[in-house]
Amino acid sequence: MISLTEAHTCINMLEPLQPVDVPLNKALGLICAEDVYAAHNCPTVDASLKDGFAVVSSDIADASPCNPVTLTVVTGSLAAGDDSARFHVTTGTAVKIMTGATVPHGATSVLTSEFAQVAGGMVIIKADSRVGLNILRKGSDIAQNQRVLAKGDLLGPAHLGLLAAAGLKEVSCYPLPKVAIAATGSELVWPGDPLAEGKVAASNMVIATAELQVLGITASTVLLRDDLDNLDNHFRNMAPQVDVLITCGGVLDGDKDLTLRAMNKLGMAKIFHRVRIGPGKGACMGRVGKTIVFNLPGGPPSNHVALFLLALSGVRRLMGYRNCLPRKRQVILTEELAGQKDWTQLVYSRVKYANACLYAVPLSKMRRFEAMATANALLEIPEGCAIIREGSLAEAWFFSERHIS
Repeated sequence: MISLTEAHTCINMLEPLQPVDVPLNKALGLICAEDVYAAHNCPTVDASLKDGFAVVSSDIADASPCNPVTLTVVTGSLAAGDDSARFHVTTGTAVKIMTGATVPHGATSVLTSEFAQVAGGMVIIKADSRVGLNILRKGSDIAQNQRVLAKGDLLGPAHLGLLAAAGLKEVSCYPLPKVAIAATGSELVWPGDPLAEGKVAASNMVIATAELQVLGITASTVLLRDDLDNLDNHFRNMAPQVDVLITCGGVLDGDKDLTLRAMNKLGMAKIFHRVRIGPGKGACMGRVGKTIVFNLPGGPPSNHVALFLLALSGVRRLMGYRNCLPRKRQVILTEELAGQKDWTQLVYSRVKYANACLYAVPLSKMRRFEAMATANALLEIPEGCAIIREGSLAEAWFFSERHIS
């Protein structure tokens, strides 16, 4: 049995999956596997930021409502994407231009339309326009060969837009792991099926499936009865097909706790066997071939804590996360809590903002599922800490998808 810190060290030593090139429309939520450099400038030309007139700045340096300047308008106009080669601005002339269009040769600024009045083939200008005004220079947003993303960046919508603007159509990413969840126990039924006396719905499997969906992963699921040969056969077939196998239940020492026995028959190489945390101590981690296995306890809080602090961290590590652990922050405790000398206690809590501080309200008096659903953090009472007084600082692991009110 190892400490939570030691377990996290083991998880951080896992290697991410082999990177693959992914089209931009498939890369949302993935982790960038290498530094990425722009293939092109953005914009690729000097472009107008306004609708107006491309001019020579010195021609209108003294223009004002009281001292208008008249220029000859070159026939035609420029819109975004037009070829500007046929236009040339010289002293005394102006070219009508639209937002995004290439600034024609000879022009040194763009005067917005609101300061100009067209009269026949002439334009009357009533304001000046300094050199470079309303012109977006070539490469001013993105310069060719500029590093636009770093290895380890989590790709959000704006990152994908950045890559597209940089002239890229795909990006090297760590792929989503293939994950299977096996809930074991002859008492389990599929959610929604009739609950005969002594039966329970496989809620652990529902939670694990949903947590993986948050990461973009659709896991396969199976319910397995308590039979050693049955478990052995299923695990033997499942493991080679996935990157991560998560089991729920059967990890303690009772007559029907058969999961670890089946894993031993399968030849699982244990990385750690149980963790000094409560709830969740029964959690184990191992490897079957290239497949990472997390054997989680079956009790709902124990399963959820082990899933949150261990298994999901392992999945994120395979996804290439630089920091695969949940977010941890300091909080102020609103009531006294007792700990244990050789055990890390984890308490479902609701953290709230007040007076620019985070206050953790333990949910120990709530029923188990209610506390799990209400909590937005797990308050940690570390090993060797006998007591945390009310008003003292403590640390909490945050469920990232749950808001702090």
